Amino acid sequence: MKKLILGIALLVVSFTNAQNTLIVDRNVFIDDSPSHVYTTFASAIAGASNGDTILIQPSSGSYGVMTINKSVTVLGMGHAPELNNGEASTTGNITITASNVKIAGLDINGTVSPSSNVTNLLVEDCWIASGAYASSTGNANITYRGNVIRNLIVLSSNPLNSTNITITNNLIQNIGSNAFQYFNDTTIFNNNIIISDQALVGYVIFFSPTNLVCQNNIWLFTNNALNVVDQNGGNPIIHNNSLTYHYGTPTITALNGTGNLDNQNPFFANIPANNPYWAVENNYNLGNSSAGNNAGTDGNDVGIYNGFYDFDMRGYPTELPYLTAMSILNNMVPAGSTLNVNLKANANKTN
Repeated sequence: MKKLILGIALLVVSFTNAQNTLIVDRNVFIDDSPSHVYTTFASAIAGASNGDTILIQPSSGSYGVMTINKSVTVLGMGHAPELNNGEASTTGNITITASNVKIAGLDINGTVSPSSNVTNLLVEDCWIASGAYASSTGNANITYRGNVIRNLIVLSSNPLNSTNITITNNLIQNIGSNAFQYFNDTTIFNNNIIISDQALVGYVIFFSPTNLVCQNNIWLFTNNALNVVDQNGGNPIIHNNSLTYHYGTPTITALNGTGNLDNQNPFFANIPANNPYWAVENNYNLGNSSAGNNAGTDGNDVGIYNGFYDFDMRGYPTELPYLTAMSILNNMVPAGSTLNVNLKANANKTN
């Protein structure tokens, strides 16, 4: 069994292009005798060098909190994988203290937080349960893309400390009061789907924005007491080519800006009636009757399936193939003999 699990991991390794590839696997039968295989993320990052890739294997439990203190790529196998009995690469809070880091394909049961002076961070294809941050001194060129994000997104109250923050092609839900904090004129907030579902009427969406222009978003309301994309303080936000829709009875207040599609059903290809919350079987592509087709500022659809990015419902990282089938040809073998396995895999996204 040890050879089988490690063999699958090595199949994935062969598709990466990093200087070195390290594997973290907390499963019971993992063979950690090779020098590049570890059972904890802390030991793997200690053994890594800048430019390496660290693969986090699916597991029934969490790898816990993680601190990324080197310029590495950290890849999981998707936050809702088709195989592995649905087991994901699950972590707790992730803190980043180094620049030039990429994180993808993780089920993050917590927050993502870059520390002071962290730049050039890309977080994509992750499930982020408790919020995304870029709020520390000197944070710049940070991108959250293709994620499912819950609760809130926080930048710095000083615009000079959160510059060129890009938040695109995310599904954002379960938001609370002041969910989007301190967005500024260098913030790109485009092609997201936002589910406005705050529990209390007094809650607002934006807190203290500064000269923010956001575009090509889809705003969905599920709470009958809410009917406005509002803000607490700051300058008025300009919304361009964005769509709003309420699954209840209220009429949503028209967005401030141009080219907007106020109170228009997005007619998603496949979601449950009146329930836009993420589920892996949902399809958030726009149907033929949607007013959002080719209605974005760039001539592409509004929402997460923009022409320049392919949102992945399972969170499969761009760099890796994903397994679609596995069969064991000789499941009864003597100790020390060869176990023959057939694997099938598909190439992942090309963006």
